[in-house]
Amino acid sequence: MLFAAAGVLAVLPEGTLRRAEAWRGEMLAALWAAIGALAITGASLRIEGVVNWCPVFGMDGPTLPMLVLLAFAGGVMSRGHRGLACVLAGLAFLALSPLVFGLLAGTALVLLAGRGRQGVCLPAAIIPACIPADSPLSPYLMGGMVLLLGWAVASQKGPEATVPAGIGLFLLGRLLSETGVLAPVPQMVLLGSGCVVALAGGVQALRARHAVQVAAGLGCAGFGALVVLLTLALATTLEGMEQFRTATQLGVGAPFLALLAVLWLCQPMQPNLFVPPATQDHAPALPLALPARMCCPAGFIVLCGGLFALSGLPPLGGFSVLWCLISAGELATLAAPPVQALGTVLVLVMAASFMALGVLGLFRLGFAALNAADTAIKPGQPGVPSGGVFQVLPAIVCFAASLVVAVLPGVWLALQDHLFVGEAARGFAWQHVLSIWFTDTPVSYTPLYSLMALVACAGSVVGLGMLFKLYPFPAKAGTRPLWQEGAPLLQTEDGSVFQERTNTHATAQIGSMLAVFAGIASQRPENWRFFDKIMLSARFMQALLFKAVAWCEAQGMVLILLFLGAGLVFGLFASK
Repeated sequence: MLFAAAGVLAVLPEGTLRRAEAWRGEMLAALWAAIGALAITGASLRIEGVVNWCPVFGMDGPTLPMLVLLAFAGGVMSRGHRGLACVLAGLAFLALSPLVFGLLAGTALVLLAGRGRQGVCLPAAIIPACIPADSPLSPYLMGGMVLLLGWAVASQKGPEATVPAGIGLFLLGRLLSETGVLAPVPQMVLLGSGCVVALAGGVQALRARHAVQVAAGLGCAGFGALVVLLTLALATTLEGMEQFRTATQLGVGAPFLALLAVLWLCQPMQPNLFVPPATQDHAPALPLALPARMCCPAGFIVLCGGLFALSGLPPLGGFSVLWCLISAGELATLAAPPVQALGTVLVLVMAASFMALGVLGLFRLGFAALNAADTAIKPGQPGVPSGGVFQVLPAIVCFAASLVVAVLPGVWLALQDHLFVGEAARGFAWQHVLSIWFTDTPVSYTPLYSLMALVACAGSVVGLGMLFKLYPFPAKAGTRPLWQEGAPLLQTEDGSVFQERTNTHATAQIGSMLAVFAGIASQRPENWRFFDKIMLSARFMQALLFKAVAWCEAQGMVLILLFLGAGLVFGLFASK
């Protein structure tokens, strides 16, 4: 009933509610809050469905945590087709059959895709839900599903990017739990699909020119990384599957909510009805196009907190996922055969590389917001928010929820005990509220201790600096005109006042001191003979490469025949 009411409110035309029209957003937020509260209650009380003839979908444990996340996404979305897509996604989670799930989820993806090729291709992402899980085509279709949904996440322009990501993770987790351990080739297909999506999202976060595209790239990179973790947790025989599973559960917790806050802050602002359009179009040009809500004080603070929670820095959500990943990788490589251990190490190295790309994208977004908040846009201008807390209240709610989940991970893990298949379910225990623990090992991690250690270190640095007048960063030395020091004013011919600045003493740089000590202060790398030899070798190798490419282009058909013959001979010998 709550989903139906939210869908009706999302698609009602303007003016239908008359005097209550101004409260439509608040009514939608209240409905989604009630949906989230019911989902949390159901997950806490371990409510599961009684429809035993439906083994995959229905009101059961995996549905309720996804509804909690979907409630946050629906609460910050605007009305219209995006809100209706969120409603259809929630109804798909509650579907009683895979066919109904595919129908509702495909319709939601069409609403999010709009027009063009995506409207035709994205419904194909739900095909794996409509075929038997033990079909030999299922893993390959799941790989295609991951690619299509990654494309959908990267192309969104706001909080709706979390809807296809949630659909993909829920569907992939359920299908992998029904399929079990996969063969090596399907495992490679799923891992490769996740890596491609993560790499594409990281590259988009580094190359995009708008903040909304950068945030969508970060969401796409996170979705691909979670697909890799989910595959390692459910589809392989590696040791440390419990750790991979825990990392996936934590990845859809605090980072998901922090990403939702960042996506809401980065989405384009709707036109202000109280400001003439002529004043809205004359915004200062920035290297990275940013919405004005990110430049107000409250929005900037929430954005910095969200970026910090998404990063791998302790103690918030991203670092918890990294800690679980390292623990799982250690167990997997110790107990696996050499070839499998080497493959696991390569996958973990790629995951670390994708994380580094994501951190660079976070830095890019944070520096752009810092520059805009300092120099470009100031609150109080036409079309710019005044900087109040209520202007960014949805982002504040999402970030506060992510902070609670990051500091109290035991509560979230207890709610998600049935989200993915594992060896043992986690029950709620007061001694584990503040920590991340595994069911098969005594190892645990407490984010609150890391937070206390960081606060203690920062307090110690500040205290020592105040005591001994020593600081790790040089203080800015302000310059004043000479007339403020009592010097006479210097009048020019045109009558203006010539204000001379006081000379500032340049601090000696460590690099310059080392260069002078080594005797290379006046030399450049271009003057070294070793540098010339390297450049000559590079030019020679480049000429050889160009000649080889030209020969391959001229002899293309011959090379194809040679490769076909070599493959045939190798196949004949290998078959024996």
